Amino acid sequence: MSIDDLKQYVTWRAEGDTTIKKRLALLKSTQIKLESSIVQTQKHLEILTDKINWYEEKLHGSINDNESFREYLKRFGHEE
Repeated sequence: MSIDDLKQYVTWRAEGDTTIKKRLALLKSTQIKLESSIVQTQKHLEILTDKINWYEEKLHGSINDNESFREYLKRFGHEE
């Protein structure tokens, strides 16, 4: 939740139950944004993990020196 949204929420909360619908809408909107951010972060983590695995496998000689990271990802059905 942004600082501005948090300030708005606190203001509405101080106004009492007449603002419950507004607060609920704000919380639901925040939830949707956060869920989207989590999905994006999980994708970034997947790419980072794939890159780390690729480098480790290259160091251990289990990957052909000519195999690109993109080709490596294709073997697992992942994308860059």
